[in-house]
Amino acid sequence: MSILPESVSLSDGRCLTLKEIDPADMLDLIEAAGSAVNGPAAATWLGYAEMICSVTAIDGVPVQMPGTKEEIRELARRLGKIGVAALHPLFQQEQDDEAMVATAKN
Repeated sequence: MSILPESVSLSDGRCLTLKEIDPADMLDLIEAAGSAVNGPAAATWLGYAEMICSVTAIDGVPVQMPGTKEEIRELARRLGKIGVAALHPLFQQEQDDEAMVATAKN
């Protein structure tokens, strides 16, 4: 269950359109990550990349799902600190909710 809003407005006036990364997108993201998923920071890298790749448009202009690490970096640069700062709480809340459900199941 996604709690992501359809869009988020940034303090610099830009608007990001969002979508939840589905399992097929996640497989593509893992493939794009390449060697980044082999190190001790793999989960952190993938979580950050998932957050960045959830952006499907900036100010109504479609953003293609990145297919390489460099394309993920380029999208991160386009979002900038303001964009990432706006996205982070949305994904932190989603992770907190998933942890609460997992705890309740135990």
